[in-house]
Amino acid sequence: MENKNEFWADVSVLAVTPVAIAAGVTKGAYDAVTDNGAFAEGFSSTAGSIRQAARGFGDEHSKTITKAVVTGAAGALGARVLGGVLKHIGI
Repeated sequence: MENKNEFWADVSVLAVTPVAIAAGVTKGAYDAVTDNGAFAEGFSSTAGSIRQAARGFGDEHSKTITKAVVTGAAGALGARVLGGVLKHIGI
């Protein structure tokens, strides 16, 4: 069994949760009003599929996301250090 870090998968799910809830409520309400099924079924199928897709995205792209975050943080820190040095020497 592969031991995977699911951090970015969890972050991706957290990021799309408001959209998943809104879409689920919309689909569930539509299904309930039009007699296409119960609200809970429409909500669960829609919100669940959005969350599952986000988890897959986070799993698949976790290395790229980590590299981007680390590179951005290093660039920001480097710019701050360089700005401080330039300010200190009066340039």
